[in-house]
Amino acid sequence: MNGAAAPLKVCFHAPLLWPLWSGGQVAFTGGAEVQQARLARGLAARGVDMTVVTCDYGQPSLTTVHGVHVRKTYALDAGWPVLRFFHPRLSRTMAALLAADADVYYVRGASLEAGIAFEAAQLRGGAFVFGAAHDGDASTALPLLRNPRDRAWYRRALRGARAVVAQTAAQRDAFRREFGIEATIVRNLVEVPNHATDVASREDVVWLATYKPSKRPDWFVELARALPDRHFVMCGIVPIPPETTEAWDRAQAAARELPNLEVRGYLDQERVGELYRSAGLFVHTSPAEGFPNTVLEAWAHGVPTVTCVDPDGIVARERLGIVAADISDLVSAVESAMADPGERRAAGARARAYAMREHAPDAVLARLESVFRASAGR
Repeated sequence: MNGAAAPLKVCFHAPLLWPLWSGGQVAFTGGAEVQQARLARGLAARGVDMTVVTCDYGQPSLTTVHGVHVRKTYALDAGWPVLRFFHPRLSRTMAALLAADADVYYVRGASLEAGIAFEAAQLRGGAFVFGAAHDGDASTALPLLRNPRDRAWYRRALRGARAVVAQTAAQRDAFRREFGIEATIVRNLVEVPNHATDVASREDVVWLATYKPSKRPDWFVELARALPDRHFVMCGIVPIPPETTEAWDRAQAAARELPNLEVRGYLDQERVGELYRSAGLFVHTSPAEGFPNTVLEAWAHGVPTVTCVDPDGIVARERLGIVAADISDLVSAVESAMADPGERRAAGARARAYAMREHAPDAVLARLESVFRASAGR
């Protein structure tokens, strides 16, 4: 008599994911990590044997969180410069990946990690699957990868990937045009709360991102300066060395000057809902993204958006908010939206319905699992 088939074994290589499962003890949250944490937990609940390989933040060497096995690699500050690339970084990462012994190895975002996970998949006879995290991942210019070693290793992993996952149709088309690769679209996952925010009764204009130049926090500060009768709230991650804290310092200085601007630091993922429940409008100032998690989370809460990006033209087509091309457009859009509570409520309802229809966990997880199973020949 044949026994039950062994479960599909999937390993996510996500060095910075552990802070999301640290109970707020480690202050870091990135968009790619938020998605990987949600996907790993969701796939484990569907019966997939899930492992996450992540950096050493003081957690046990091998532990289980949300049904996901977690293997740690190296501490971010461990080792001597130059030599630490080989040990402990490469040596411990490869050891953890090989110990996972997965059918599928998955990395989200163009990076050195994609190359390492690809090599582990090769050694274990598994499949490597790459997931785009940013539009730049689908460009041969690779604007987010500056190290020639990392660029070469990412290109090797992309060529050898059993499957490539895009967030949007624009990314899918770019992979085809730039690399000659056929990608599969799997939407970002968002958990929709039971109740929508009554945005018509809320007055806060909110921003949530990392305080770094690429996210343009200065634009949000200029909004507060231009609209003194509106209340603005900023929350986000304060960069750690070697990245600069200059944008964070400027935002704090502006808050001391502007009575209508409130600047906060890191907000644990478990408390992000509090911010959206206080919002009358969400503003996203970054000029280039994949599909912003923060925008998707706002929509799930029924909060309309003013954004500087419009992935696949969804915002304009579905009337989920307003798209702004420059700072002048941004000021006009925010004032227009805040002056019309009824339209904000209607746009928020459309946004929530869109999130439930296109980004609900069941549909996204089923789609991604089918990609993994096909890649593993299962």
